[in-house]
Amino acid sequence: MEKKRDTLIDLLKGIGITSIVIGHASWVWQRTGFPIGPFVYTYHLMVFFFVAGMCFKPRKDITPYMQIGKRLGGLMPIYIKYSIVFILLHNFLLEMHILKSGTALYETNDIIYELFEACVFRTSESMLGAFWFIPMFFIGVSMFILLFYQAEKMKHPAIWHALFCVLAAIVGIYLNYNDIDLKYHMQTSVLAIPVIYFGIVAQHYRSYIEKYLRWWMALVLGFILWKVLSLNIGIVELSANMILHPLLFYPVTIVGIAFCICLALGMSKFGKVTKLFCAAGKNSYHIMALHIITFKGIDFAICKILNLGNDVLERYPHSFNRSWPICYVAGVIVPLAVVYAGRYVWGKIKTMMKTRSQQTI
Repeated sequence: MEKKRDTLIDLLKGIGITSIVIGHASWVWQRTGFPIGPFVYTYHLMVFFFVAGMCFKPRKDITPYMQIGKRLGGLMPIYIKYSIVFILLHNFLLEMHILKSGTALYETNDIIYELFEACVFRTSESMLGAFWFIPMFFIGVSMFILLFYQAEKMKHPAIWHALFCVLAAIVGIYLNYNDIDLKYHMQTSVLAIPVIYFGIVAQHYRSYIEKYLRWWMALVLGFILWKVLSLNIGIVELSANMILHPLLFYPVTIVGIAFCICLALGMSKFGKVTKLFCAAGKNSYHIMALHIITFKGIDFAICKILNLGNDVLERYPHSFNRSWPICYVAGVIVPLAVVYAGRYVWGKIKTMMKTRSQQTI
């Protein structure tokens, strides 16, 4: 039987990936001056680590390294598949001015090199700019798994879990605040380990969370995030090692995640909204891969209709500040449509192949 999915988990992932789309589509709402980009950046990546913690279940039937291998087996195929697609489309996108004019044209050797780079979680395709998250996420979860099971071996596991959590927080804050860049953004991976622990604690006390948190609390929590950003002490931009303030990063992250939980609890009361955001959550990596090319498809159409030059079209990640409402919707809906259409077609092909093989027999 098919395992029943957790609606809250899917909604949280759906909110997370939608927030990524929003953050890439706009930074400030022009009429109101609301800093929508900095606002969603306070939680939009860490909510995925929080969900990883909620979903984590200690196992004794397989080793920690096997669990890490299963994670790798789930993430690497999607990373490599999309990398192959955009590497092969690179020259075409360059000719269409979807990529910037200064971008190098790939020769055969360049294509081969990039394909092998993708096999070790390294791609330079600008359309996959958001994919920096995948290896960072994998490394963060892997580090957590090793620390978790090491703590379980110790005499007082709870104390060691707390110690590892605090130690990871200190190291993560130090690395990011001092702008120490490691391969695959591992400084962010370390920063995220305590958030995974937060997710485990939240899952343990989930009944209380669902009992006492209400949808309207999202308004209060959102106001708190906005007021913190209004202090002008910085923003959270983890790809650039920006953590707002060493003492505020984790409190703000917790408030942001609580905001997402309240939002998810409110969404769960509306069937169609729940289905849409759950679908986004289930296909978050596909949206991560396809939302920027969706933006550029919108830019291409607008530029052709208005007869604008290539200098406008080549802007990244999108060309028009006022197109953000379209980008918000299309950045989620178009990738979902592509994914579901692809699955439908592939299902038909497999059915036809199966039918033909049976007829041959």
